[in-house]
Amino acid sequence: MKVRNTLLASVALALAAGSVAAEVAITGDGRLGVKSVNGGDVEFTSRVRIVFTASGVTDSGLSFGGSIRADNAGGGAAGTGGSVFIMGPFGTISAGDVDSAAKASAGQVSGIGLTGLGDLHEIPYIGGKDDPSLQWSYTMDSLTLRVSADNPGAKYPATMGQMVDTNGDVVGKPHPMAGMEKDTAFSGGVSYAIGDVGVGVGVERVGDIQNVVASANATLGNASVKLVYGSRDDGVAATEDDSYGASASFTSGMATFTAFASNTNNMDHFGIGMAYDLGGASIKGGFVDGDSLTDASFDLGISMGF
Repeated sequence: MKVRNTLLASVALALAAGSVAAEVAITGDGRLGVKSVNGGDVEFTSRVRIVFTASGVTDSGLSFGGSIRADNAGGGAAGTGGSVFIMGPFGTISAGDVDSAAKASAGQVSGIGLTGLGDLHEIPYIGGKDDPSLQWSYTMDSLTLRVSADNPGAKYPATMGQMVDTNGDVVGKPHPMAGMEKDTAFSGGVSYAIGDVGVGVGVERVGDIQNVVASANATLGNASVKLVYGSRDDGVAATEDDSYGASASFTSGMATFTAFASNTNNMDHFGIGMAYDLGGASIKGGFVDGDSLTDASFDLGISMGF
């Protein structure tokens, strides 16, 4: 997201490395429109989100910063929302609600619609769920290396396996692993770009579960395509689960048309969408269907960027 509105510039802060020049900016996004989920009634949809982004440079040349959405402020204080980073000759270290190295390297194919329509274009990743997570990246020309780890102190919820009754009371016996420390998820990945062609690969592992992902993308004129493939092994016989996503986009004038196909958990999905750029805002609409839906979903409206 481009920084368009500077709230505070050249503010003196004190860090161990000495005085710094810092900058804080406010951006955001919004939407308004209609949607129908899983064949349900057409209903209104609207949203506004405000993002605070801060950055600075120390006297010794280290860059640092962070970003948080206003609605995630509580999570930002706990390291489970937003993220912070420090960058120097050693690369970039990011912490908070950050992706696993595999996901950051391979990514997802393009989604469609005003609301995302369930993000059925995405394949699953196993890392980056127990925050604050930590990711290190280092870029050399067109090559980027990444390593990440989820929070090693994460525990299963103390009430895992229990339910809440109509009075709000927790009932039932907890799961045997409730309150126990989780296995830490580790991940590594690499991405490389040559002109308009890029590839990414990554591996994630937590306990006996391993996920291997790979992606390739290319742009040719006004058209672009991306493929993502994942293979998850739960560590026991006959439990390997493959997933994939594929998308293609074409831009003509101010309009961009996108289509995707995906398969996750042996369920197929497809979707088509359109976005028309108004300059600072876009008209967006999408249609998705697939095995996890009893009927199709669609949406249409205006997406805004501040």
